[in-house]
Amino acid sequence: MDVLLKILKGMLLGAVQGFTEFLPVSSSGHLILFEKLGVSAPDLTLNLFLHLSTLAAMAIVLRRDIFALIKKPFSKDALWIVLASIPTAAVAFAVKKFLPEILEGGFLAPCFFLSAVVLLLPRSKKTRDLNSKNALFVGLCQGIAVLPGISRSGTTISALTAVGVPEEKAKRFSFLLSFPVIIGGAIFEIPSASLSIDAVLLIPALVVAFLVGLFSLKVMLKVFSSRNALPFSLYLFALAALSAYLSL
Repeated sequence: MDVLLKILKGMLLGAVQGFTEFLPVSSSGHLILFEKLGVSAPDLTLNLFLHLSTLAAMAIVLRRDIFALIKKPFSKDALWIVLASIPTAAVAFAVKKFLPEILEGGFLAPCFFLSAVVLLLPRSKKTRDLNSKNALFVGLCQGIAVLPGISRSGTTISALTAVGVPEEKAKRFSFLLSFPVIIGGAIFEIPSASLSIDAVLLIPALVVAFLVGLFSLKVMLKVFSSRNALPFSLYLFALAALSAYLSL
């Protein structure tokens, strides 16, 4: 029975990661919320592997975009990704060093609330292509989204569409932009990770996170737009209220 419970728990955590990594609702915020609800204990190693599993799913879905960047490493899109990653890394490092309690979910409620508000921000009616200025801007927004409860995809897509980048372009660039930060974060966290982890829990968690991640990313790319962001925003407002209640 203990083994079955571990498998089911792994599948649940994998499903949560797979769905929330790409939908605009903050996967890190959900994992910490589950910890606060007593569903799972804090586990840096498991969270690290879960993020790598959904990263693999993203690499498959966006393989054509990735190959295009590899073939043309000096293209404008490649340059904007590198440029945007600079403020992201700077903000993430500063938060990690000076405000570690935030990364542990100390401000989960206000972060969920902020994510909900960001999704409702108006989009620019003027169409603009990516440039150095808005690449730096979205990189800064992605750095702020390192905080649990702030959706990385929701924040960066909203930031891009707010400055006039077409929604389809904004979504794809947002997910491509996440590769450096996820890989960099994984490298940064590896020294703190534990080598001892229960495979009975880990394997189903990784498999489910990967499969659900494939599905949710395809849904996000095809379905999500500023016109249907309200349900996600209302959901985040509810999570903010729940998080505030749990912190009392």
